Amino acid sequence: LGALSVSGPLEPEAIEQVLRDSEPAFRACYARGLESNPHLIGRIKTRFVIGRDGSVWAPSNAGSDLPDLRTVWCVMRVYRGLRFPKPSDTTVTVVSPHMFSSE
Repeated sequence: LGALSVSGPLEPEAIEQVLRDSEPAFRACYARGLESNPHLIGRIKTRFVIGRDGSVWAPSNAGSDLPDLRTVWCVMRVYRGLRFPKPSDTTVTVVSPHMFSSE
């Protein structure tokens, strides 16, 4: 997990904790990608919005360089299922980079 970019009233540490707890799901996406390309390496950068209820809205590719779109879209699906602490009366926009390497 790389440095987050957070726009809104939610502490980056709270977001990072949810992402760290979800790391097995992200790694499972990468493991499936390694099955078709054992040398798969790169970054998946995801932009998403945390709604007022803590749910994730509109996860999207924000400039990923991992050369396997199935892995990228798998990670986006993981984001859709995440729940974050509820921000106060507004939404929060986040850009989150994940580095993947088989080493």
